Amino acid sequence: MRITMQSVHNKTLRDLNNLTTSMSRVNSQISSGKQISTISQDPVNLITALGLRSTLTQITTYQDNLTFGDKSISAAESALTQMKDLTLRAKVLGLQQANATVNTQNRASAAEEVRHLWEEAITLANSDVNGKYIFGGYRTTGYTDIEPEPFVADLTAGYHINGQPLPALAAAAPTQYNLNTGDLAINGLPIDATVADADSTAHADASAAAKASAINAKFASTGVRADITPANKVAAGAVTQTLPLPPLTNIASGDLLINGQDIFDGVTNPAAAAVLGQDSDNTLVNAINAHSATTGVIASRDSSGILSLTAVDGRNIEVATNANGEAISQLNGAAGDTVYFGTVQLSSNQPFSLQTTPITEPGLVALGLDGGTAITGESSDTVGDGLLTMITIQKQDGNVRYAGDPDHDLAIKVGKISTLEVAKNGKTAVLDTGIFAMLKKLEDSLLGEKFSSVTGLNKATDTTAKLDSGNTGLEKQDTAFTSGTIAFTVTDHSTYPPTNRTMDIGIALATDSPADIAARINGIPGMTASWNSDGYLKLETTDTERYSFTYTDTSNFLEMSGITPDTMQVQSINKAVDDANTVMDNLSTQVSDFGARVNRIMVQQQIYSKLELATTENLSEKEDTDFTKALLELKSKETAYEAALAAAAKTMQMSLLDFLK
Repeated sequence: MRITMQSVHNKTLRDLNNLTTSMSRVNSQISSGKQISTISQDPVNLITALGLRSTLTQITTYQDNLTFGDKSISAAESALTQMKDLTLRAKVLGLQQANATVNTQNRASAAEEVRHLWEEAITLANSDVNGKYIFGGYRTTGYTDIEPEPFVADLTAGYHINGQPLPALAAAAPTQYNLNTGDLAINGLPIDATVADADSTAHADASAAAKASAINAKFASTGVRADITPANKVAAGAVTQTLPLPPLTNIASGDLLINGQDIFDGVTNPAAAAVLGQDSDNTLVNAINAHSATTGVIASRDSSGILSLTAVDGRNIEVATNANGEAISQLNGAAGDTVYFGTVQLSSNQPFSLQTTPITEPGLVALGLDGGTAITGESSDTVGDGLLTMITIQKQDGNVRYAGDPDHDLAIKVGKISTLEVAKNGKTAVLDTGIFAMLKKLEDSLLGEKFSSVTGLNKATDTTAKLDSGNTGLEKQDTAFTSGTIAFTVTDHSTYPPTNRTMDIGIALATDSPADIAARINGIPGMTASWNSDGYLKLETTDTERYSFTYTDTSNFLEMSGITPDTMQVQSINKAVDDANTVMDNLSTQVSDFGARVNRIMVQQQIYSKLELATTENLSEKEDTDFTKALLELKSKETAYEAALAAAAKTMQMSLLDFLK
């Protein structure tokens, strides 16, 4: 085959171009430091390198997350440690002030400092890192004007509403306050029909206990809980004295029945008894209380002789009186058989809704929540629309509301599907330690406010002896019992503003014993009173978180029992100091837990540091230039290029005659 000069020339140019391209590629590798600049140069290695680069990006992201987690843990540890310091300071203040010689001004000054400690604790609980709240759980951002931070002062925890008192019903009247199937749905879930409780003697399926049981049976699904406010009935007038002749005679069997129990049954109580005006000798009160174990009802009377009946639980109170029983007791306002109902309070951690039949709204009627905004306080509640939505966050002075995520801890992503918890949510890490409640309790105690319990310092040797007998063991030389009045004011803090109820107990020296007085105090709604086995009187509210009490006493009975305002204050301060010890232990546990989380962060950081180094080395092998190899290759290409040029030049000089030879 004959090879022409044109073929020779073309071949020479292609070879020179190839050598030039190769030298350009090597020059590019040397100047850029990278082996691959286009996918065509090495598709396999380039794809591998891109994958390694993506891996490095992810590793960097995880390392940034770990850095944030480390900072969050450090911030949480610091905040909790400072809370421990605040708690210690509060304890010191409490110990200093729990002394009868300290005056009111000193305690008020200490209370102001404790108030600042409470506010500082809230600020620490709202600590953030890079704008993200460390105790917010999953809700690290996204707060509102109403809930600007995870911990908000003076707002209730959760959402709740109190049912209004229900009008009394005749025992034989049709049931109006029970729940039938379809009457009520909570958060869209139907509530089953109420079932009669085991204690009420009439309208048992409409009692507070029955409704609370039906609602709480669905709590796991609805998230809404029902709590009971026991039934209470205050007589229409003062107890009237019996007369030996009509129209009033001694009160006897059949005159007064409470929850089906004949009070003057001839067994526990005499079949007939004379009653003094205002029940000044407690004949009627003591007779009712003698059956409390059966009826579940405690009786009391105020200084005017007006009876009060209180249920011990969620049962109804059924009072049946004939003409004589009503004329004496004044309990029903008219002779008859009447039932009185307790109420329920609904509460949830989240907003919730109640649905019922429109117009009649039977489900809301049963709960005492029909009537629209005027009753419920919810601005969107319309009368008769069959819907009540609880969305209002109520005020509650001294409470701290947790607005973060109480169900999840703050976690960071450390893998495609792997996360690492770095900070507990604020409910677990802070709120449940009790620090806010303890500081507020100490502040209230130092101010002499919101007492919920006290135990007398003086021992009674005989609680059944009359006060004028000299045998109670409570007598003191510098103080004496006098006929007078103890007035208790019980405050319900579950509403805003809190509601107060005052009831007084008349004290008569000749007819009252310490046990009688305790029994009547025990009949005040929200209060309990008892003499313990050692002979000391204990006063306490039925729900120490919900109720508090104050009193005035013109009879000297409480002082003789060793209960004074200063005794209450000192005991309350000491209780807060004891709570401070518990809070410090709880905070120490949380700090230790965060210390363990630091170790987990460090392990992850070491893992990713090594992984980053290994990935970087692999990437370097795939895309970085080997300069020694590249220089040698460039030298080789240059030599080949020079040789090719020389050969080409010599070829181009040949004549046709030379070529033909």
